[in-house]
Amino acid sequence: MPLPRLTLLSAVLLTGCATSPAANRTESKPAPAASAPAEPRTVREALAREITAPLPHKPVEAEGVLFRGKVLAAGTPELMKRPNGVTILTLPIGTSEPVTCLFYTSSIDAGAAVRSLLESLLDDVTVERVRATDVKSFTGSPAMYLEGDYSRGAAPAVQVGRIKVMVHADPVLPKTCFHNELGYTKTFLDVTESIATGLTSTAREQPVAPYYSDVQVMRLGDVPLGFQYTALFGAKAGGSILEVSTTMVRPGAPAQLQFQDTNITEQADISGVLVAKSYSKRVNDTVAANVRLRREQNGSYGVSGQVAAKEVQAQFGGELIGEVGLAARLREGLLKGQGDALEALLWVPPADASAPTKMVIRPREEAGARAATMELGPMSVKVELDAHGFPQRTEIPSGSATVVQERLSQTGEP
Repeated sequence: MPLPRLTLLSAVLLTGCATSPAANRTESKPAPAASAPAEPRTVREALAREITAPLPHKPVEAEGVLFRGKVLAAGTPELMKRPNGVTILTLPIGTSEPVTCLFYTSSIDAGAAVRSLLESLLDDVTVERVRATDVKSFTGSPAMYLEGDYSRGAAPAVQVGRIKVMVHADPVLPKTCFHNELGYTKTFLDVTESIATGLTSTAREQPVAPYYSDVQVMRLGDVPLGFQYTALFGAKAGGSILEVSTTMVRPGAPAQLQFQDTNITEQADISGVLVAKSYSKRVNDTVAANVRLRREQNGSYGVSGQVAAKEVQAQFGGELIGEVGLAARLREGLLKGQGDALEALLWVPPADASAPTKMVIRPREEAGARAATMELGPMSVKVELDAHGFPQRTEIPSGSATVVQERLSQTGEP
């Protein structure tokens, strides 16, 4: 049956530059004809297709492209560098369509990157549904997989398609990859894993590596909703800098589809008390929050910014602690069996950006030595802590359901 295809032109247009000749380009060699799968007779057969023969590792390297390594491919990888710095990598895998990846020059908001990619690639079809299918950790950074089902034409000649996407929010080599062909789900996973783990940056300047990071996945039952990436750095003036980025996807047709990116940066002094904090949130194209807190010389805190399109200006006293300070207090208190509860003042913009929010943490001894309940305003959250006092599993009530957030990987020690 004929299946709709998308072309590389859409990906090139996504980069926002002209389709000038590639700076570095090699001709890809088609896979041997014997490895080409038979044409499927039904959509079900098409969805079940996989490459059965192992794909070889092919070298990826070109002048002016700031990464190199080896990846799985059926033929020679093709590289195209755009004037804006974005590099497009095309990998033939022995099927009708290649796997295509876009490498970006700076860090990305994963939800915004996927949304832009899908809008560019699916602008001439009817999108039926988009959903996240998996979250993984590659090289200590989060990778989210998604599928988009679409159709073209009218009955009785409707054609259906499915595009598979991976977004790798890696601080060193951020990228999105896609494959527009029914089936080959495991093949796409294998190829993109080889891309995420087999390529290394050759850039002269590398981002500062955190001394601790972790990747956590959020699920509703068996359905992945997104991920959280946490990175901890030392501050030049002493203390710590904590960066937390979260991406969530609410699945559905375009009218209900929602990509949400949240970024938090906390600076705390050596005792864990907040010095500064920023919070930003974007839902699809809308900036839902962009607000900052800073400790003044007199010890009070000032807040400025916007939340829900409203200006926020506030000044208040008290001692606020950050995530690092909270973990230290838990590690030296409740986790050592000292006390029945820990109380602390935090700044939590989603709860109240103009005032501190009180958090109370109580042990749940019946659930384990490091199990606790966190009460944050009217919300009660079950949490399992690691030996350092950081959450490694959280159960968050969401209506009649529960969203579970749990750690996938950890690099270093906090």
